[in-house]
Amino acid sequence: MTFVIHANLDCEARWAGTTLPGAVATRVSHYAALLAALAPGDLEIEVWAPAAIDPARLCPATGWTPPVMRVGAPPRADLVWADSKAKAANDRRLALRVATSRGAALPGAKVITSVDQVAAIAGPWVAKSPWTTAGRDRCHGAGAPTDEQRTRLTRLLERSGELVLEPWVERVLDLGVCATVLPDGLMRAEPHHIVTDARGTFLGIDLAPPPLSADESRQLFELVSAAGGALGELGYVGRFAVDAFVHRTADGERRMHPLCEINARCTFGWVARALHTRFGTTELGFSTPPPGATVLIAPADDGVTAWVA
Repeated sequence: MTFVIHANLDCEARWAGTTLPGAVATRVSHYAALLAALAPGDLEIEVWAPAAIDPARLCPATGWTPPVMRVGAPPRADLVWADSKAKAANDRRLALRVATSRGAALPGAKVITSVDQVAAIAGPWVAKSPWTTAGRDRCHGAGAPTDEQRTRLTRLLERSGELVLEPWVERVLDLGVCATVLPDGLMRAEPHHIVTDARGTFLGIDLAPPPLSADESRQLFELVSAAGGALGELGYVGRFAVDAFVHRTADGERRMHPLCEINARCTFGWVARALHTRFGTTELGFSTPPPGATVLIAPADDGVTAWVA
């Protein structure tokens, strides 16, 4: 028996009406192989991804047999669950609405329809398209946009009509929570650390408990519950994850931002937990493998790799 996974990691690009560049499609298709960790361990696994990859880069390991990789969508996929609710559930504007309704939005965060509205945030800012992943389709700036930034923002607005504008703050800790919307309630896991670079680009997952105060944990789980409730109201049922972060204000005060994004899908937080079950590991990384790590995707000149430790 073969367990088939439709790893449509290009879905948000399609929701946004764009096509991933070839190099990006190949990159995410390598990472799609890791979704095999979500399948039962005693079956042959077939993963369908947006682009072809070199299967020789998928490294066998104890307790891990790389999946068979295919290109496109499986011919017999049952995608009844993947209806229009998934698009609305992954819209960044939903996360902003939920955070605003709970008094948890960043000061000045708003939905904009014009480049001129960016000036509403005096300091550093980031403008994001409603549907993107891994730091794509966004623009960073500070104060009034430069000519280059205005061009970038105009193109993003022409594509999506609206952008989510937020102040860019000094992040102290990025974290996430995996949860599931069930027909009769919400089930969640403990928070994990999201490893990012200075620009917020995703680099991996560390399942070690983040150092949060009792009040920060309370805020986080209140917003996870609120996010789950909002997804339930849309009719969404299934796995999701919330991204959040701790930041420092201009006067040095530590603050919790308990809802940055809602990702209504099987995120890499879910994959990291599945790999923990297989290997007993606590880290899933996409940077240079450290000594002693178990490599799952061999490094190459394209910068794509994955490992657990």
